[in-house]
Amino acid sequence: MAILVYGDVMLDEWRIGSVDRISPEAPVPVLVENDYRCNVGGAGNLAVNLASINGPVDLYGPLGKDKQGNKFLELLLVTNVCSCLTSCLEATTSKVRIVSTQGQQICRFDTDSICECDDAETEFLNAVQQNDTVVISDYNKGAVRKDTVSKLLEKGAMVLVDPKQDPSFYTGAFLVKPNMKEYVEWFGEFTYENARENLLKYKWDWLIVTAGADGIHVINAQDNWHCKEEVQEVADVSGAGDTVMAIIAHGINQGKSVPDSCSLACYGASRVVEKRGVTVVTEDDLNRGVVWTNGVFDILHTGHLKLLRHAATLGKRLIVGINSDSSVKRLKGETRPINSEFKRKETLEQLGFIDDVIIFDGDTPIDEIVKIRPDVIVKGGDYTVDTTVGNELAKVVIFPTIEGHSTTETIEKIKQ
Repeated sequence: MAILVYGDVMLDEWRIGSVDRISPEAPVPVLVENDYRCNVGGAGNLAVNLASINGPVDLYGPLGKDKQGNKFLELLLVTNVCSCLTSCLEATTSKVRIVSTQGQQICRFDTDSICECDDAETEFLNAVQQNDTVVISDYNKGAVRKDTVSKLLEKGAMVLVDPKQDPSFYTGAFLVKPNMKEYVEWFGEFTYENARENLLKYKWDWLIVTAGADGIHVINAQDNWHCKEEVQEVADVSGAGDTVMAIIAHGINQGKSVPDSCSLACYGASRVVEKRGVTVVTEDDLNRGVVWTNGVFDILHTGHLKLLRHAATLGKRLIVGINSDSSVKRLKGETRPINSEFKRKETLEQLGFIDDVIIFDGDTPIDEIVKIRPDVIVKGGDYTVDTTVGNELAKVVIFPTIEGHSTTETIEKIKQ
């Protein structure tokens, strides 16, 4: 499905310099500028993030007929975003941040261009086809009107909204994503019960509430979820909301469930805020570096060790699943395992490159894989990608079988 982004675009600017003295004219710091940076912001930042991980994206909305607007278009040329913007405003909204070389933001001054543009909305609506996914980035600058969403729904589009105006503007949308401050302004104190009542009132399929360091709350008519990731150090939260929406839209477009898409967005945003300035999310930001492998590991041998060591090199965290004793008996017979599940777990835990060992009782570890969401699954050479459980959920790496190293062969030799 095609993804179109529509909304208020703006230019984000940074004027960076050193502060060594106070002005003689007033008790304010004097910044000597030595660097200037700018990025596309607003709906533009969302589109660039989405294009970085999802492929080409069409961006629609009103743009100013000024040098900031020209700069905005120039910046888009080096991205995977196709500009379908309409130059119909006198000025482009811009946000200029004054920042010291140490990274401290001293102040910000904004140029707001708040004006409705019929031509921009008309061009956008004419481009929308049935079953398109439309992501609306509303900054309340005039691009999104009270009937914009209803017009999109009439055309059969799936509508995802990053909101800024009254919730009634977005009635019927598939997904609406306010931050916690916006939610409280709309509905008062956040509770899952309150959220579900309002989701039903405004006929949303999904309500996503971002809560900063407290993660993301995901609500539908039947259930709710909470995603949270640890952040090493917050350098800059600029554009984090755009990152979250871009990853959610990407996940849904790839066929992931909304909760899984939000969980991935939570992780991606936690990586992006560790970088200074408005930055673009990358595939690496979405790679949590979790590697999974599983097996019986009854009598640990060289083949096991080589597979496990290789698996550990493929990410940042290696999790090993082992079959429980009852699971082994079902799969290999009543004489197995030789070592109990607790002894097998303890042995693997002695290997310093393994981060966690999990015992599972099913015939396959699919429940554990769904819960952990690994980025990579490693299996031995007697498997193929297609026969690996969870192959549709993660990248599969097949490690070649080491001839002459088999637990079954070892047991047979002992019997002889």
